[in-house]
Amino acid sequence: MSNFVIILFCLFAGYLLRRARIVKPDGFKAINTWILYIGLPAVSFKYLPGLQWDNTLLVALISPVFLLFGAYVFIKSLEKPLGLSKRSSHTLILVSGLANTSFVGFPLVATYFGQPQIKWAIISDQSTFFLLSSVGTYIAIKGALGKPASMGIIQTAGRIVRFPPLIGCVMALILGRITDMTPLDPFFTQLASTVSPLALFSIGMQLSFNFYRSEVFAVSISLFYKLILGPGLLILLCYFLNLKGEVTQIAIFEMAMPSLVATSLVLQEFRLNSKLGNSVIGLSILLGLFTSYIAYFFIIELL
Repeated sequence: MSNFVIILFCLFAGYLLRRARIVKPDGFKAINTWILYIGLPAVSFKYLPGLQWDNTLLVALISPVFLLFGAYVFIKSLEKPLGLSKRSSHTLILVSGLANTSFVGFPLVATYFGQPQIKWAIISDQSTFFLLSSVGTYIAIKGALGKPASMGIIQTAGRIVRFPPLIGCVMALILGRITDMTPLDPFFTQLASTVSPLALFSIGMQLSFNFYRSEVFAVSISLFYKLILGPGLLILLCYFLNLKGEVTQIAIFEMAMPSLVATSLVLQEFRLNSKLGNSVIGLSILLGLFTSYIAYFFIIELL
C-alpha cells in the first residue's frame, strides 16, 4: 500500500507544482536527464551483474515486439474507418505499443512481485527502449508532419548505441562477469532508489488531459489496446504456449503498464500529434494504476 501512496503522491505533486507555476514548465527535462544518465544505469548495475541467462528471458525480450506490432496492426486497421491522418495514427501506434516499463513499471513490479523481481523487468525495459530508438523512430519518421530528412541505418544505430540506459545495461552485464561488483552495491542502491520517485514526479509535471472532442474515440481505442487488449492477448498467448514462471509473469505484467512517457520526446522531435499523444500518456498512467491490478490477477491465475 505504501508504494501506491508514493506513486499517487509523486504524480500529483508534479502536476500540482506545475499548475501552481512553482516549477518551470520544462523543469522535467532536468529530472529526466538525471534519470536517463544516472538513475537507470545505476538500476542496471544494481540488478544485472548477477543475472544468469535463461531461455525464459526470451519472453521478456520478445513481448515488447509483440505489443508494438499488435498496436501497428490494430491502429492501422482503424485508420481509414476513423478518418485518422497518418500523423495521428502513427502517434497512436507509438503511445499504444510502447509500455512504461521503468518509470511506472519498476515501482509496480516491486509492489506486486517484490523488489528483487525488478531484475527481470530490466530486460523488458531495455527491449522497449531499443524499439523506441529504432523501430519507433522509423514509425515516427513515416508519420511526421512535412518532409523530415530521412534517417539512415547509421544514424538510427547511433541513436541506439548512445542511449545511456542501454550503455549501462551492457556495461553492467560485462563488468559483472569480469569483476566483483558487490562492494559497490550500497552506492548503486542509493542512486537506483532515486528513479521511481523522480520519474513519477517528472511524469506528473507532464500530465496533459487536453484534447479535441473529435479525438475522444481515438484516445479511447488507444487506451483500450494499451491497457486491455494488448496485454490480454499476450496473457492468452503465453497460456496456450504453456509459458509460465516468474520471468514470464514479470514480462507480461510490464506490457500491461501505461504508455511510455519517453515517447512524447519522439512525438515532439518528429512533429507528430503531441497533444493527442500526451493525452493518451497522461490518462493511461492514471487508469493503469487500476488496470494493472486486473492484469496481475489474470497473470497470477494463468501464468
